Amino acid sequence: MNTPLIVSFAPMNEQSNDPLPWWMETLACPRCREPMQSVSQCGKCGVMFGSDDGTPVLIAKDAVGAVSFVFPQRRSEKTDQERQDYIRYPKFFEGKLNAPYHLDRAHAEVLLKLEEGGSILEIGCGGGQMRAWFTGRGMKYIGTDVSKTRVFEWLQAHGGPDMLCDAHFLPFQDQQFDAVYTAAVTEHVACPIRYAQEVRRVLKPGAYFLGNTAFLEPWHDSSHFHSSPDGVLELLLEADFEVDAIWPGRGYHTFKALPKMIFGGPFRVVCYFSWVPMALYRLQCGLRSLKRRLRGEAPIRPIIADAKIAGAVDWIARRPASK
Repeated sequence: MNTPLIVSFAPMNEQSNDPLPWWMETLACPRCREPMQSVSQCGKCGVMFGSDDGTPVLIAKDAVGAVSFVFPQRRSEKTDQERQDYIRYPKFFEGKLNAPYHLDRAHAEVLLKLEEGGSILEIGCGGGQMRAWFTGRGMKYIGTDVSKTRVFEWLQAHGGPDMLCDAHFLPFQDQQFDAVYTAAVTEHVACPIRYAQEVRRVLKPGAYFLGNTAFLEPWHDSSHFHSSPDGVLELLLEADFEVDAIWPGRGYHTFKALPKMIFGGPFRVVCYFSWVPMALYRLQCGLRSLKRRLRGEAPIRPIIADAKIAGAVDWIARRPASK
């Protein structure tokens, strides 16, 4: 029988004399969930892991996970009051951000209030373009993805992921992170509830889950589940999150998303005319709101009008502090 290879913690990396990354002490086997002291092999179940040009690949191909959650009948339909409570614009950071293109200002508002030294897990980090923004603010950052090449070449120049792993089987111990951040990831996971439960598991009590997902974008890059605001709300509730806010991605509507993601080459000229259907939609919403006011009814909430044509949906949620 093969003896499992165990690499113990040490203050320095013997091969390079560099300190070991802080996240080594957070690791757990993605198959058996036992803490690990090596990125090469689990000392408990013996599963071995490889690397991709020096990047650890902590994926156990034979891992199996069970999904279970309580679903009350009252959540079969979302009421207008529930939408009033959850579908809202949160506070947006108003200062100079100097952040990568996909960081929403509401997420930045939350992240910038975290204490220095807070631990951040980014799932689906792409080329690692968020790393400098987080570490430059004194945060401990680890970026994970399932691949090093499924991003634009210009993003790969940022150093790539710290680790490759499957978001359905996160290789981390319970309650390790102060925030989990994702952007344009959730639509690509095959089992969203398993993924959301994994996020909750690795978050500390009271810690944040910040993300967004495609809604009216086209099918792209093997995406599985595109979600409306109601769908995002249900997913977060199924994973037992407390929801702070859900809102349509600002400035990113389907009239912009569809041509941008469908057309290429000279046909991309269509993108320059996305303002036309958007202007007509705004006019229609204005006329309908005026009609409602004349009848003594409440006008259409602007955020609901925006949500109906959102290319993507964002959220801020937290793991309950008492659970």
